[in-house]
Amino acid sequence: MPKFHSKQLVTVIVIIVLFIINTQAQEKFSISKNDSLSLYETYISINSKDNIFPSSYKNGLLYSSANESNFYRLLYSDLKSKPIKIKLPRKYQSGAVATFQDEIYVTATTKYVDSFGVFNLAIYKGVIEDFKVKNLKVVPICSTDYSYEDPAISKDGNTMVVVTNENGQYHLLELKRNDNNEWEKGDIIYITHPIFKIINPTMYNENTIYFSSNMHMGELKSLTYKKVDGEIKVVKKDYKSGPFNIYKTVRKNGMWQLPIKVNELNSEFDELGVIFETEKTGFLTTYRFSNTDNIYYFELK
Repeated sequence: MPKFHSKQLVTVIVIIVLFIINTQAQEKFSISKNDSLSLYETYISINSKDNIFPSSYKNGLLYSSANESNFYRLLYSDLKSKPIKIKLPRKYQSGAVATFQDEIYVTATTKYVDSFGVFNLAIYKGVIEDFKVKNLKVVPICSTDYSYEDPAISKDGNTMVVVTNENGQYHLLELKRNDNNEWEKGDIIYITHPIFKIINPTMYNENTIYFSSNMHMGELKSLTYKKVDGEIKVVKKDYKSGPFNIYKTVRKNGMWQLPIKVNELNSEFDELGVIFETEKTGFLTTYRFSNTDNIYYFELK
């Protein structure tokens, strides 16, 4: 066995400890397997709770978290060590953020209050540097009469998808970056029924979008009747709430198709969003474990 001087011995011990820590950080702990999907714990899910829908940033994830807090904060995790809080110049709404190079897009309240006393939401563009967000300004396509939230941006930075209630119904709206580096409205991708929600879209590629929604053909909760021209007619149908599931919509021959449920990513619990690292791997936000929303790594078979 070789002999070491004290300084050399300390160096060897440090190297061994770092190797062990790194190995443990990269080791995958399986928590669920079936014929189509394997789910694994992440550093985030092991060490905290109330974490929702991440987006890829640098070599880690940006995500919303209410862990040990009464409100959601924006955090960054390299999936190996304690997360870093992202400093924002205004109140941030929980949900998706989008980044492209040094650009960051977040959802925040506007100063406009509707007739119900609720603040509308808007997409704000800023610059992210050293985990600080600067120069947040509202994206001009956002009208104060409606809400815009949950931005998702393409890998080339030229397309963005947002959720909006323009025209009274929530839908996915495509935005295109023009030659002046400004966003313009493009296609309406999908409009849901007014009683259902759309959250956390992600752009798999320019012709494929994943999102979460509680749309379903569920059981009726109540009917509202009204006398019209002397006849009693049903004027409103309320359905019982269903779980959120992951859906996918694709564009064929220039037309966006009706969304289909991605069965391999869903369960009887809420599935709040998915992002992909490769065709078969990525991160899933789900409520199916520990009675809390959290972020897990997945592998499709």
